[in-house]
Amino acid sequence: MRDGEGMLEGLGEALSRGIERRTALRLLVMGGTLAASPRLLAQGAAPKRGGRLTIGADADPIGLDPVTTAAFSSYDFTSLLYTGLLRWNAEMKIEPDLAVGFEQPNETTYVFKLRSGVKFHNGKALDAEDVKATFDRIKDPASASPNATLFSNIKSVTVVDPLTVRFELSAPSATFLSFLATNPIGCITPRGVGDLATKPVGTGPFVFESYEPNQQFLLKANPNYYESGQPYLESVAFRFFKDQASLTTALRSKAIDMTWFKDPRVSAQIVRTSPDLVSAPGKTTRTFPVWMNMKDKPLNDVRVRRALSLAANRQACLQTVLGGSGKVAAMIPESHVGGYDGVGDMPYYKTDPAGAKALLAEAGYPNGIDLGEYIVVAANPLDVSCAQILQQQWAEAGIKVAIKPMETAPLLAMWVKGEYPTLLSVALSWSPDPDAIVSRLLSSNAYGKSMGMNDAELDAMIVGARAILDPAKRAAAYQQIQRRICDQAYVLDIYQYPLRWEAWWSYVKGYVPLASNIRSFVRTTWIDK
Repeated sequence: MRDGEGMLEGLGEALSRGIERRTALRLLVMGGTLAASPRLLAQGAAPKRGGRLTIGADADPIGLDPVTTAAFSSYDFTSLLYTGLLRWNAEMKIEPDLAVGFEQPNETTYVFKLRSGVKFHNGKALDAEDVKATFDRIKDPASASPNATLFSNIKSVTVVDPLTVRFELSAPSATFLSFLATNPIGCITPRGVGDLATKPVGTGPFVFESYEPNQQFLLKANPNYYESGQPYLESVAFRFFKDQASLTTALRSKAIDMTWFKDPRVSAQIVRTSPDLVSAPGKTTRTFPVWMNMKDKPLNDVRVRRALSLAANRQACLQTVLGGSGKVAAMIPESHVGGYDGVGDMPYYKTDPAGAKALLAEAGYPNGIDLGEYIVVAANPLDVSCAQILQQQWAEAGIKVAIKPMETAPLLAMWVKGEYPTLLSVALSWSPDPDAIVSRLLSSNAYGKSMGMNDAELDAMIVGARAILDPAKRAAAYQQIQRRICDQAYVLDIYQYPLRWEAWWSYVKGYVPLASNIRSFVRTTWIDK
């Protein structure tokens, strides 16, 4: 039995070493509170209460219901409005949150004990029925939840008593706890509440106050938040800016206290010229992929897809767009611990325009091919730039595309439904486990179906990797999964790099940036002016 921060970290290490799971593993938080992070304690000064933190945001939320949202732009907001059974701490290790602990009587059973006295923002007490209702809604096809595949191994969720809930899995899982700890994937929502997408009701440290699209999003402190003394801030305001120049100006003038940048060159410049700014460059978590609609000609032909891969010069894209601040990528970024980085000798990664032309000729296109529209996120100039470079590279091999920048919300809707003509790029942000990335290509996944995926061999590889508990063996399995994806050119990944470069003024205290680029530690932030 262990208490305080790091309990679940120890559990994860034990399971990784293959220690017998049937030992009744119990995690209890002494007194119902969590130990403070060493990184927070190291900041020294006692927190000051009150005040407003103003954050410069680069995109509006697209839905605030954690069960249904698939947009990274929503995650900052869900991370402050909702909480889950578990969470990631400042060192990106798993720790209890709404749960005070759990027992694992066997490899496929988890019994969670909930905190007592927790209230949703509408005043209703949290209980085990809410936990069950949340996962029932995730698994209900009518919800169209992007998390359904991630939790497809949940066989049943049973209410044992008001503060105890039991999960039965269909097989041992190396991903289950990580997904539970990740916002918004594992967030608990109140049963019986209607439109959470626009009227969010959670158990988080802040309560929804108001939202003006393209202007600002206001949150106020939750007076009933279950962690003693938190949050320290009275309110949080997100102000929306549509370009990096406006964000930079607002930060320099202190119209905002904190922001992040998409472009590493912009971030480096402003931090270099403003010594009172704190900078956190982030970890390599974001991949830039080209998704393909393979349901019909011509991309149902692997030779055409392989031609696209051979005609792409990934290193040139990396150097031109990011100045080398990243690396050539396969589907899983290097930020995943355990050797999941797939860069290396991947099939069809060597730039070969002549080889691409030969494959097109074999496929019946000796004079080249026009693939029509290539859709990209208009709000991300880096993505648009990379798409334009790919357009030029592909043209050298006789492949023509027309770049079509599009607003994020309609683009995401097209992606999920597979309604884009041929090519679409929407980058992937940090994920808690490699399975969250590659599961999009399952034939049974909503994204996989929309793309036209039908690969029983890959399906079996992805499902099998979930149950591998040995880290080295699991890393090897994901390398093989990535090789299969690259060989069949289901997705063309170009490069990986940090999703955001964060910056804030030095009077902002207690904040911890996470590899996930989700600002959940605003709950421990205070202002010291």
